[in-house]
Amino acid sequence: MMAQVVPTQQLSPDPISATDFAASFPNLLAVIISPRGGASSDLQAVLREALPMAACTLWPDAQKALAQVDKGRRLHRFVAIYIFDFRGCQVGDLAEQIQQICLVEVSAELLVVADRHETSHVTASLQIAAAPDRLTILLSPLSKTSAIQTLQAIARRCSLLDASMRSSEEFSRTIKDLELQNQELATRLDVARHTARHDQLTGVLNRAGFVEELTARLVKDRQPQNVIMIDLDRFKAVNDTLGHGAGDELVKKICASISAIIPTGGVLARVGGDEFGILVEAMSDAGIENLCHQVQKSCNRSRMIAGHEVQLTASIGIARQGGDFGEVELMRQADLALHAAKRDGRNQIRIFDAAMDATRKHRLSIESRMEHGLISGQFRMVYQPIVNAEDGRLLTCEALVRWDSPEYGDVPPSEFIPIAEETGLILDLGDWICRQSLKDCRRWQFPSISINLSVRQFLRHNVGERVLRYAADADVAADRIQLELTETAIIDDVDRARNILVMLRDAGVKIALDDFGTGYSSLVYLNQFALDCIKIDKSFVDHITTDRQSAMIVASVTKLATSLGLHVVAEGVETEGQRTALIACGCQALQGYLFGTPMTAREISALFNSKND
Repeated sequence: MMAQVVPTQQLSPDPISATDFAASFPNLLAVIISPRGGASSDLQAVLREALPMAACTLWPDAQKALAQVDKGRRLHRFVAIYIFDFRGCQVGDLAEQIQQICLVEVSAELLVVADRHETSHVTASLQIAAAPDRLTILLSPLSKTSAIQTLQAIARRCSLLDASMRSSEEFSRTIKDLELQNQELATRLDVARHTARHDQLTGVLNRAGFVEELTARLVKDRQPQNVIMIDLDRFKAVNDTLGHGAGDELVKKICASISAIIPTGGVLARVGGDEFGILVEAMSDAGIENLCHQVQKSCNRSRMIAGHEVQLTASIGIARQGGDFGEVELMRQADLALHAAKRDGRNQIRIFDAAMDATRKHRLSIESRMEHGLISGQFRMVYQPIVNAEDGRLLTCEALVRWDSPEYGDVPPSEFIPIAEETGLILDLGDWICRQSLKDCRRWQFPSISINLSVRQFLRHNVGERVLRYAADADVAADRIQLELTETAIIDDVDRARNILVMLRDAGVKIALDDFGTGYSSLVYLNQFALDCIKIDKSFVDHITTDRQSAMIVASVTKLATSLGLHVVAEGVETEGQRTALIACGCQALQGYLFGTPMTAREISALFNSKND
């Protein structure tokens, strides 16, 4: 069917009465789209008379009109007619507005009001409308009678469609659909609630579920609650060495193992990647201690993961409900106790006490003073000798930082370095250490110097460029510098670490792997990274004269490293017996109090001159 063009004098019969017509179309929405505003008053007057019960709106463009239509649908009105009044306007504007409506409202009735001489408007309307049989063109000037009849005829077509859509069969199907949707929604809500409270990998509660359970128990005023936090020591090395799939497998096995020893009424949760929480109530000190030892034993058991034998330890922190405080405070206390266990060397069990709060406050105070201390010159550098194992000749020295605080006195590095690492101040402090050490190297004519880089420093995107720039500023050749890195710094991003180390070594900088033997798989890195030296950790040196296994490990590692062309330094040498044993193991260089405590730049310079004359 072609579009209907209605001139002003074509429709001669009188329209039906407004009262009779209004009763037939209670759900009609007529939308006028016109940029003419008040100039469409003649059209609006006719529309009000023709469809007195219809909701009529006027909008300047299709976008705003469609928004109103959507609102009308939510109010259960049936949208019937879009009326375009672009008399005297650009034909392109009309075409664009019709096109926008047709793209969204594929079955709507369209009415275009056009002047008789605006043939281009008529042509454009016919070309754009997707269904010409739903397009009516009303020519102006408007005849009131014919315009009313046209509008009412269009409304009758809409009424038939409305009646069809509201048939009893459709209504019944809609009710059934809604019931099904409600059932599906209820099921999804149950799944969502379960997912929100449970860990997807292990199936036990997650942190949110754990806190929710603790809160519920405290509200019910049950027996005193005990919160146990467990963290797997050095778990990250498993992910980085064997892959995240292996790490997930290990977490699931450990979780299942812990679940088997949870007492009746207890709750287990995975509150972090490698962290678990246990909630038990009304247990004695002995009972809590026994449970924690069982957990440690379970976590420490050797397991086969991805074809490799893996053995970890676990640090545990405990908070016991002893006052009128809620879940937030209990969780905080358990976390503080866990951090204390980690700081005390890992694989430890700690119960929260007031001293831990005091320690935390002291750490916060240290943190607040450190930045001022760095700005005001409270930090200084000292240097510890590294000597030839055979003849004691001074080879190089390690740069070490000290802090002389007016408030706290001589603050040990073991106290302020971890705080600086946690807060990020280690970046500024590390830069100062590097610059000052290189200046001292140049001023006091050290033959070479060994500088530690923290984990955060090494993770900086431009760490290599920084070190080389500081060396150039101090006029120190790169081949006089050795950087000491821990295994943790390297394994955080293996590919990136490899690229940085290659860049530094190509520039002449030597690389040493510090604290060797304390990590998960240090032997892997000897062949994987560009290294020049390994420093055997003091924990092996301490027992080398009394523990045959320690001596065998040092000898084997030294032999392997030497075969790969690496230099070996043993740290923490304090006795002649240790020196003799290390020489027998093949160590070429030694460091420790036997050869000198950390000293000033002037003192180490004098030592260089005296030892190497």
